[in-house]
Formats: sequence, C-alpha cells, structure tokens
Amino acid sequence: MLDFEALSGGGNSVSDIIDPSQIFTTLVRHSRFKFPSANQGEVLEKWFERRSRTDNTIKMNTGSGKMLVGLLTLKSSLNEKIGPAVYVTPDNYLVRQVIQEAHDLGIEATDNVNDANFWSGTSILVVNIDKLVNGRSVFGVGTSKIGIGSLVIDDAHACLEAVAGQFTIDLPLTHPAFTKLLNLFEEDLKSYSVVGCVEIKNNDPQGLMPVPFWAWQYKSEQIIQILHPYRDTNELKFCWPLLKEVIPLCTCVFSGQFLQIQPRCLPIDQIPSLSKAKRKIYMTATLADDGVLITHLRANEQSVSDPIRPKGVGEIGDRMIIAPQEVNPETTDLDVKKLAAEIAQKHNVVVLVPSLYRSNFWTDVANQTLNKDSIGHGIEKLKSGHVGLTVLINRYDGVDLPDDACRLLIIDGLPESYGLIERVEATALEGTDLQLLRQIQRLEQGMGRGVRSGEDRCAILLLGPRLTQRINMPETKRMFTPATMTQIEMGKEITKQVKGHPVADLRPIVAGRVNPRNFGAP
Repeated sequence: MLDFEALSGGGNSVSDIIDPSQIFTTLVRHSRFKFPSANQGEVLEKWFERRSRTDNTIKMNTGSGKMLVGLLTLKSSLNEKIGPAVYVTPDNYLVRQVIQEAHDLGIEATDNVNDANFWSGTSILVVNIDKLVNGRSVFGVGTSKIGIGSLVIDDAHACLEAVAGQFTIDLPLTHPAFTKLLNLFEEDLKSYSVVGCVEIKNNDPQGLMPVPFWAWQYKSEQIIQILHPYRDTNELKFCWPLLKEVIPLCTCVFSGQFLQIQPRCLPIDQIPSLSKAKRKIYMTATLADDGVLITHLRANEQSVSDPIRPKGVGEIGDRMIIAPQEVNPETTDLDVKKLAAEIAQKHNVVVLVPSLYRSNFWTDVANQTLNKDSIGHGIEKLKSGHVGLTVLINRYDGVDLPDDACRLLIIDGLPESYGLIERVEATALEGTDLQLLRQIQRLEQGMGRGVRSGEDRCAILLLGPRLTQRINMPETKRMFTPATMTQIEMGKEITKQVKGHPVADLRPIVAGRVNPRNFGAP
C-alpha cells in the first residue's frame, strides 16, 4: 500500500538530516563501511560546525578516508539545499573511483552533467578538474552556465597543477606563432644573453630564456595580434579564452623546442561556476604552499590559514621507510633493482619514477609500465591479484594501492620540475626553503601511495643519492608530517643492524614488512 503521507512530504525524511555523521547511519551501504573512523568523525564534526564559511580546507593523511568525508559533506549540503553539488578529482581514474565509493556508501552520484538528478539536487556530479576548468568548459567561461551550490576539490594539490596547466599556453617550435613571437623578442633576448638567444634560435633543447617582463608588457598588443589568428588551433583553443584578457600580466619563457606563457596569478574568475560556488571544500593530504589556494583559486585567506584536521597524527598505516644508499653508500641502482625483482616474484612491487626516460631503467624487470592513459586498467590489475613489478611514471598522487596491491614501494629519484616556467622558478629558488618544501611535498605524496588505511602496511625504499641527501637535511625534519618523520627515523634505527652491509641483507627487513610471517627469513 502506498504511503500517501510520505509522497506528499509529510513527516521527517532522511533527506532532512544535515549532520553528516547521522547521514552515514541512514545510508544503505556496503558492509565494508562499518562506521566512520575516529579521524573521519572528528573532521566531519568540525566541518559541520564551520560549514557556513564559503571556503574550508580539510587536511587528512593519505589513506585516512578523505573520499568518504568529501561525499558526506556534499550529501549534507544537498540535504541543506545548498546544491547542485560537484565533486572534483584530478583525473578520470579518480572519477570512477569516487563514483564507486559513492555507490558503495549508498549516495547517488553521476558523471553526466545533464543528469536530471544532478540538476534537481539529489545526485552528486563527479568530474575531473579539466572538465570544470578549461576555455570551453560546459560550466561556462566568463558567464556561469551551471551554478554550483557545494563543491569539493579532492587531492587539491594535484588539481592545482591541472588548473595551472589549463591557464598555460604551450607552443612547439613547429607552431607558426612560435617563430613570430621569437622574432618579436629576439633583440630583448639578446640584451639578456647573446649565448642564450643563439641557443634558442638553433633549437637547443637545453636552451631556456624568460622574456623580460617590461618587454612583454610593452609589446602585449603585438602579442595578441600574433596569437589571435591561431585561437582555434589545438594548442590554443582550450586556453586562449581563459588568457586573452590577461596577456599583459603573463610570463613567457622560450626553450629551443617550445615556449610557455602563463599568468602570475590565475584569473579563476573566468570560471564563475567555481569562483562563485556558495560552499567550497578543498581536501588535501599535504599541501606545501597553502598560498596557492589563494593565488590559484581565490580561496579566503582566513579559512586557508585555519584548516580542518584531526588532532592526532591520523591513521597512516605501517610504513618501513629505508634509504638503501644511506645504509651502504656503495649500493647501486642495479642492486636495488635486483632486490625488487626478487620480491616481485611473490608480491606486488611498485616503482615510482619521475620521467619516461627513467622508466627505461626498469624495463627488463617490469611486468607493466603505466602512464596517464593506462593507469586505470593497470591499477585494477594490481588490486585484483599478483602482477609482479609495476612502474608508475610521474604519479605522486591520486593513486590508491591498498593492501596486496603494493607491499613494496620504491621512490626512484627526486621529483623534478619539467615545465619551462617551473624550471625558471626552480633555478631562482635553488637552495631556498620553498623549493625544498615543494620537493618534500611531492615525495611525501608518493610515499603515501602504498598505504591506504590504518591497518595497511608497506615497505618503502628511497632510491638515489639526491633523495637520500634530501631526507637527511636538518631542514626537512620540520617539512615532513610528524608521522612520516617518525617512520623515517624508525627505519634508520632498524637498519642500524645492517649498516654497511650489501643491499641483499635488507631483504629480511623488507620481507618482514611485505609479509610479517617472513620477518627474519633469509
């Protein structure tokens, strides 16, 4: 028999509950969700108290369940009629993961921007950051086509990089505008460095020259006249609508192979659906420079300086962090590769490399090498069973490798900057705390890939002399989170027993973390 009182809206409804912790108890969810962890509950409670603020930053350790927190805050917001609600991720792989998480929780979610339930405020839209922020965004550029009530930006550190990329013009030397701009600024570049200008004109891949800012501003009208005719080319069609009004405020850097143009502060108001969202929640595990939330996304300064975080260190799992070349400086990369290949015969080993070039070192022992196009299928294989040794190319965030998906994680080398403007900034910042802070941020993100809960465990090897040097610098002790620093120090204490020994003698220690039953095995 139909309940006509319910149909007419009479009485209290589950949709009237706005406390996220209470909402959790009403959901018809998968059995893996027993109840929110202590840290999740604490963060949800603090957010609920501060939900009236336009901007909130949530900081939780990697693997402590940010995704559940983000979905519950959006569900709470929808129940409070602060909709539509959008959950933003760095890439499509995580879009699928969030939708699956929502399904398991019993929360309605979709990746279809035309879904009627999204528009009506009963379903959460899950999209990657590039769909929201680009020069032809379905959300609108300059004007808002889709008003957003509540917005979660997950893995904010990764999303910020993507946002900066959308506000960047990259022109290869084969693009006709490259030569025209180079000719326009040739004399200005010569006045800066004759040798540098010669390198650029001769297509030297090592050449790198920024255009003097006074020359760029003085010739901004000519720059616009050069770029405008090519606005529909593949290189410009998604970024030109975002940048055309702020060209005089941009930085330009030439190399022998391409040029890069980017504003110093991003005009995020060009995407009013984002900038004018009524309720914004930025979720991040670690964010080296919180100021970029202000410069890139126009977040409220007071809210950014007062993030929501659990009181304790959080549930980061059991990580044994070891730098083999600290244990024995004679250890070679080949020694570590041999050890990794042996362990990969029975357990999943993941190697995180900073570049395609470095991935070639592991080719002879790798069972799969994953880039941004193949990562989704490859990660699912790891979660499904034994694969062996997997190489991840330049993926320090946004990847979950729980339990047996990764029992040994190797961070091979220090994460580097590859964009032209990033390289210029890195040179200017060389030796400063800010550069070191950015490197430590990415390193810690990478180390978080293999441990995704408080019960998870993983051995982590840090490979490379520069990486070993960085973790031993006195300044870095205040840059790592306290929990990670404690695990690094613990690794040093445990490996004292094999100090100076061959890397093969680390096998019992690593095996003990891979499988506790193997601890002490030869």
